[in-house]
Amino acid sequence: MPAPARPPLSLPATTAELLLALFAEQGVRYVFFNPGTDTAPLQEAVLTLAKRGAPCPEILTCTHESAALAAAHGYFQATGDPQVVVVHVDLGTQNLGAMLHDAQRDHAGVVILAGKAPYTVDGSVPGGKSNDIHWQQDEPDQIGIVRNYVKWAQEIPRADVAARAVGRALQVARSSPTGPTYLMIAREVLMEPAVLSPTDLPQGYAPVSAPAADPDALAAAAAVLAGAERPVIVTSRLGRDPAAVPALTELMELLGAPVLGRQEAVNCSWRHPLLLRSTEAARAALGEADAVLVVDCVVPWIPSQAGPPAAATVVQIDHDPLHADIPLWSFPVDISITARSRLALKSLLAALRGAGEDDPALQQRWAARSATLSAGRGGPPAGPVADPSAPPSAADVMAALSGALSLEDAVLDESVTNKAAVVAHLDRDLPGTLFSAGAPGLGWSLGAAVGVKLADRSRRAVAVVGDGAFMFGQPLAAFMLADEARAPFLAVVLNNRGYRASRQPVFDLYPDGLSQAAGDAVATRFSASPDFAVLAAVCGGHGERVSSCAELAPAIDRALEAVDAGRCATIDVLLAGA
Repeated sequence: MPAPARPPLSLPATTAELLLALFAEQGVRYVFFNPGTDTAPLQEAVLTLAKRGAPCPEILTCTHESAALAAAHGYFQATGDPQVVVVHVDLGTQNLGAMLHDAQRDHAGVVILAGKAPYTVDGSVPGGKSNDIHWQQDEPDQIGIVRNYVKWAQEIPRADVAARAVGRALQVARSSPTGPTYLMIAREVLMEPAVLSPTDLPQGYAPVSAPAADPDALAAAAAVLAGAERPVIVTSRLGRDPAAVPALTELMELLGAPVLGRQEAVNCSWRHPLLLRSTEAARAALGEADAVLVVDCVVPWIPSQAGPPAAATVVQIDHDPLHADIPLWSFPVDISITARSRLALKSLLAALRGAGEDDPALQQRWAARSATLSAGRGGPPAGPVADPSAPPSAADVMAALSGALSLEDAVLDESVTNKAAVVAHLDRDLPGTLFSAGAPGLGWSLGAAVGVKLADRSRRAVAVVGDGAFMFGQPLAAFMLADEARAPFLAVVLNNRGYRASRQPVFDLYPDGLSQAAGDAVATRFSASPDFAVLAAVCGGHGERVSSCAELAPAIDRALEAVDAGRCATIDVLLAGA
């Protein structure tokens, strides 16, 4: 049945007005806006549309582009709905930096709208060059800055292309596999009279759904898993789709297959006995497996550290199983299935249930294995027993935070080298309550916390972040954006006074080297670590520095009270052994 026709979009006066109206028509709620000399027509268009009572997304002022893109990324993770980030010509595009890398690798649907240096010089066309920077900012290949990192990019060269470009940008961003798109437009074009033909209306740009799994491949996968003696499941981000979590939970319980992998989402309850929260236990299970199901996982294992036996059969389910944008992605796969995980897992479950009904002995073997493994796990690791006067460890911080948060609160994990402590000691049970960048670009969690909070204002957003990542995250810009958006969050800084993620590889590669002997590595230690708590206070928030275990729980309670009252908060935790 065809979709019902929408009422025609009333024609705005300028292309700038048309762009904003089309974004609103397409369901964009927020434009994360970093202005420059090229954005004046958009700024005027916002007021013009408001005066007319015409639809326009809410404009949120962003003082740094990386915080803007991180916020849009976080919002997309929480909702699946792309938002718009406006940046200033090539310079603003470059400032997206690591956050664009994260959006690419995490398949974050977002539309970036960048200005372009004006073309005209004689003043005969509105919006032409009027400042010396309009020559300095005129780069020969501005789109080349982002070409490796976006799914699709397009300049809007004239007014009659604008509507089609918006429709296409959102269509590509929303289509599986989702990802960032990039539009570029000069000031003269923004000021041109709007053009909108009947064929340009946005309802013609439906996103492409994920393909259905091949039935023969599913049958082969079911046969492998049904007959396996030691199956394991590896996933990192299946829980980004909360509807997939029940199917995974049922599958692991049906087969008695433990789940492992870098937990970038709540893929199943973190207290489930079949989730291997210990790195050592996960490596051991993978090393003994005779069948491995890899679902929604870009890096299932690190071959130099762990991996399945050569004789194991590897089954892969992913919306993008080739990962062709990673040139040397070369993990062994015996059966590869392109599909949305929630649908493929349901089909796989149906096939396995059928096999169990046909062979009761098989079903009994699965049940016995599930019971044995569940009993053997003994639940999650015990919490740390800390000396109240001692400096806290990352495990102490996670245990205290776990006791203070509700099940519905959202945690944004950018703990970097303390990831193991987060997984071991922070209990997360509900899908959609843990978020991570899905890529190594540091500085994501602060801006992303704003986006996650905007997606659901009824719950708290808590960023767990290393001190290095906190500084990369443009904290002043993130706190100012949170205030602008009325979306306060708590930042818990795991402060080890340096870049441990950069120090450890030196020790690993040179175990007998001078750095290891000195217990330090060049350029990885901060001689004067800032008081991060003060930064929140500068922006009207609440900040505390914690140096003992006894201070942890009271400080967390006070910080959450501040967040509940509408203020951002930061707890700067000086970790033991740093």
